[in-house]
Amino acid sequence: MRVGALHPFTVLTVAAAVITTTVALGQPWVSAAVIVACGVLAGRAGRLRPLALAAGAVVLPAWGSQLLIHGVATPGPHVLVDIGPLHVNAEGLTVAGQLGLRLAVVVVVGVTAALFIDRHDLIAAVDSSPAPPQLGYLAAATLSAVPAFRARARAIDEAQALRGVVPRRGPAGWWDRLRARAVPLASASVQDAVARAPHLAARGFPPRQRITRLRRVRDSVAQRRARVIALTVAAFGPALILGGPSVLTLLSGAGVLGGAP
Repeated sequence: MRVGALHPFTVLTVAAAVITTTVALGQPWVSAAVIVACGVLAGRAGRLRPLALAAGAVVLPAWGSQLLIHGVATPGPHVLVDIGPLHVNAEGLTVAGQLGLRLAVVVVVGVTAALFIDRHDLIAAVDSSPAPPQLGYLAAATLSAVPAFRARARAIDEAQALRGVVPRRGPAGWWDRLRARAVPLASASVQDAVARAPHLAARGFPPRQRITRLRRVRDSVAQRRARVIALTVAAFGPALILGGPSVLTLLSGAGVLGGAP
């Protein structure tokens, strides 16, 4: 599966529809199926490891906090662990598991969408859309920040190693590395902002008329229709799922579903 085969807006709208409908359904088997499907897609694209690392870095600590909060605080008759002030029951674990699965869906689908989007195509798509030019620059600056920070952090570590600075092991060493990187990264970011401002002003940013980009993102009628359907599902799907018959009755009464006006 080629990553650049889909328009970035198609990937984003489909991901939004999947997230909203899955979270609104709240069924553990649906959430698990969506997570497995994302893993299969990432595996076919050769990006299963980045998906697991990025999603795990967010989901695992969040799951731990959910277990600590709901596993102890949620009341219930089925006590599993009772050690002094610590009371863990099955009801709390059930609530923590359901909330953890919903969060995992949001994170896994979001990371999968990010892995299937080329940031240069996304910037070109934003610039080609009717959105303000500032939004395209904001997207470009945001997507370029992470690779730039990684490169600078690597350069800082190499400079510290050349100076003979050897961080300690364990949490203390992690804190030493973080403290050694913080000030240079912050100052470099400020310098970049100062350096970019006059160049943008000299080029007349934001432009008064739409500019022509050399990079064009391929699109099709089928993808545009898919985006419309996905946006409709993302907007009205959760309302229909959560509201149920009352929402259908309201739409029928308003004449949306063919009812009397």
